[in-house]
Amino acid sequence: MPPPAPIARLASRHGRIPGSIRAIEIAFADESCGSGWSALTPTRFLESRRGPSALRSARSTPTAIFRLTVSLVLAALGSLAPAQPSSTQPADPLRICLVSADAKAESFRAALATTFGPDATVTAAPKLPDGTLSLAALREAHAAVFHRGPGQLGPTDVATLREFLAARRGVLVLAAARDAWDAVPDFLADYLGAEPGGRFADGAPMSVINLFPHPIFAGVVRFETPQPMPAWQKLAADAQLIMEGTVGEDTTPLAWLRRRGASRIAHLVPASAALFADAAYLQIVANAVRWTARRPIPGAQPIVQRTFMPESHPGSFAITFPSGPGVCFDPVRGGVNFVWDGDFADLRPRWLTKQGEPARIFGPVFYREKNWQPLRAGAPGREPAFQFRGYRLTAAGPEFHYQIEGRDVFETLAATAGGAGLVRRFRVGAGRGPLWIDFEPQTGADIALTGLVRDGDRATFASSAAGEFTIEIRRKSGAAQP
Repeated sequence: MPPPAPIARLASRHGRIPGSIRAIEIAFADESCGSGWSALTPTRFLESRRGPSALRSARSTPTAIFRLTVSLVLAALGSLAPAQPSSTQPADPLRICLVSADAKAESFRAALATTFGPDATVTAAPKLPDGTLSLAALREAHAAVFHRGPGQLGPTDVATLREFLAARRGVLVLAAARDAWDAVPDFLADYLGAEPGGRFADGAPMSVINLFPHPIFAGVVRFETPQPMPAWQKLAADAQLIMEGTVGEDTTPLAWLRRRGASRIAHLVPASAALFADAAYLQIVANAVRWTARRPIPGAQPIVQRTFMPESHPGSFAITFPSGPGVCFDPVRGGVNFVWDGDFADLRPRWLTKQGEPARIFGPVFYREKNWQPLRAGAPGREPAFQFRGYRLTAAGPEFHYQIEGRDVFETLAATAGGAGLVRRFRVGAGRGPLWIDFEPQTGADIALTGLVRDGDRATFASSAAGEFTIEIRRKSGAAQP
């Protein structure tokens, strides 16, 4: 029997629920350490926080469950960490080129420009006398939005397009069509990483649209469309599926991301005249453009998911920061298992496979730990009494609470500027002696310490009084560990 669907799908059966709330519900899903998939549903949350009486009231009607789902998610939103910018915003606005032969391209361009505001300029590729588009504006653009595709092009514009695709530029495609990419015949397979099929579900509208936790959906409070969708298939192994549509028991990909060489590519399947005037859709498009261009996404939050991660114990944490990195924290081993260059963890293998496969990560791992409980008290060579006490979301990032030989340790994780590393900030309570932490050799990262005294592969916090120390993990340029 397959595992239950995400909380979002459960809640949507009892009412219409905004897309971003679906995404946040999935982001706050909490899987048990046992077999199968067990979400932190409103009933489990209330039972743990308010007792059986609240649980009974929550079970009274499906509507009650739906209302509790929404209220608990909105309450959780208030405790999320603030957006973490990927880097200092460049002085020049983001330059975007809209490539569309649609008759309403100008109104779409104006709507995009309004959505971006003063942080970007949006230019539409003009038509030439022969009816083809001039792509000269791509030469100065940081990112391009292609509606269906560029269509037929002259030799000069074909060369300009190929040069743009080969550069470190952002590419967003809306409703890609094979006949609109004759200028680059390999684009769908080699760049988008998928093949188009026929109409999905005979053209029936989506009954559920799942938005999986990703910064691109920041600020979106509702996304629905009755538009019939094409069925895309054979997604590349490195394609990050972030939106999925459902009709009955069948699903189809609606949005995915890829990193191809130095470029970032996003494909959003829904696209229509009605959506070009839809605020939620325009926000998704704007955020996708920012993601492809490596610009900060306003309002994006770190996402914490408890699940089954690779090379980790069940119940480990996947923490993804808006501009990276991704972090796996293992509360059984007692530390950060690995850090990877990415901003997304795909939990679908856990939900969809019979045995519950680990979540998928995308991007190279540049830091890894394997030693058992590296933070110790009493004696550096003796295994400590370690007890994980829980976690909470703070303004700085997720904070984990555990005890080493009865001594309280609070560890907060935060991304470095630009997402190139991780900062681990420790607050420790008073104890009966020093704390020791062992470090393993790293080929992909440098480690900087504050408040600790390092001697070889071991560092010491010598005070028995309460205090603080910091470990910063910095990715080496171009380095990654297998």
